[in-house]
Amino acid sequence: MDDQQPKTLRILSMYERLRQGEVISKKKEAEQFGVNEKTIQRDLDELRAYIAETFHGLMALEYERKKHGYILKKSEEEWLTNKEILVISKILLESRSLPKEEMDRMLEKLIFQSHPQNQRFIQEVVRNERFHYVPLQHNRPLIDAIWELSRAVHTKRVVVIDYRKEGSDAPITRKVKPVGIIFSEYYFYLIAFLEDYEFDFPTIYRIDRIVRYTVTNDRFRYDYKNRFEEGEFRKRVQFMHAGELMKITFRFWGSSLQAILDRLPTAKVVEKDGEKFVIEAEVYGRGIKMWLLSQAQYLEVIKPEEFREEIKQTIEQMLGNYEH
Repeated sequence: MDDQQPKTLRILSMYERLRQGEVISKKKEAEQFGVNEKTIQRDLDELRAYIAETFHGLMALEYERKKHGYILKKSEEEWLTNKEILVISKILLESRSLPKEEMDRMLEKLIFQSHPQNQRFIQEVVRNERFHYVPLQHNRPLIDAIWELSRAVHTKRVVVIDYRKEGSDAPITRKVKPVGIIFSEYYFYLIAFLEDYEFDFPTIYRIDRIVRYTVTNDRFRYDYKNRFEEGEFRKRVQFMHAGELMKITFRFWGSSLQAILDRLPTAKVVEKDGEKFVIEAEVYGRGIKMWLLSQAQYLEVIKPEEFREEIKQTIEQMLGNYEH
C-alpha cells in the first residue's frame, strides 16, 4: 500500500466523522493510523482548506478548546437547525403525501442532517407518527415523477401523459404544456395547458393518476408578460378545481375570520356589518363552491348573482336528500 492511499483514507475517515458531529483529536488519530501528530495536522490543514473553498463559510473546521479537538462548525443561518428538522419532519408526516417507503427514506435522510446527539431525540418525537403513518390509497411512488415533470416545466418541454380519471378503467392520452407543480391537501398536481387547445386557464392533473408520461424534445413558448405563476394560481384555487377566474363577494359571521383569510389568500374585508363581515376574493373554478358550502349557515354568497343562484339550487338539492 503506497503512502498516498493511507493519507486519502485518513482524510476521508476524519471528514466523515466530522460531518457526523464527532470531535477529532490529533493524538487519538495519530495512534489510530500509526502516524505522528504532525502528519495528522497536515491532513487537517488540507481538510480545512477544502472545506473553506467548497462551502464558502457555510462550514468551517475549527479547534474547540473545551472539547480538546477539532469540530466541523456549521453556520446556523444557512443550515437547517435541529428544531427546523423536527418541524419539517412533522409537516411531512402530516401531509401523508408519499407512500411509506418514500416517506421513511426521506425522513431518515432529513434526520441524519441533525447533530448526532439530537438524532435520537428527533427519532423518538416522531416515532409514534411514523409507526401509525397511513399512506394514501394510491400508494404510488412519486418523487421521480415530480422531479422529471418539474424539469419539463423548467425547460418548457411538451409532455405526453396517459391519465386515468377517477372511476375510469382506461387512461386517456393528452399532449400538454406543463407550467407548474403544486401540492394541495394530500396530492401533488401537474398544472398544464393542452397542446391543441387555446384555453385561458390551465388543466389540473393529479400526478398519482398519471399512468405514464413521456417528456418530448418539443419546446413551447409563452409570453413572459402573461406567464403562468404557480404562487398566484395557488392563492386563487380551491380543492384544485380548474376554471375561469371569478371575483366573488360573500358575507361571513362564523367564529374565525382569520381562518377565512388564511384559507383564501386573495380575500379582503371590504365592509363590516355588526358581527358580519363582507369579503371579496378572486378564485379559479368551482372548487370554491364546495368550500363555501362547508361553512354551513355562517356564510351567504352575494355576488356574482348567477353564482349565488347556483349555491341556492345546490342547497335545495342537499335539503332534498333529507326529505325522505
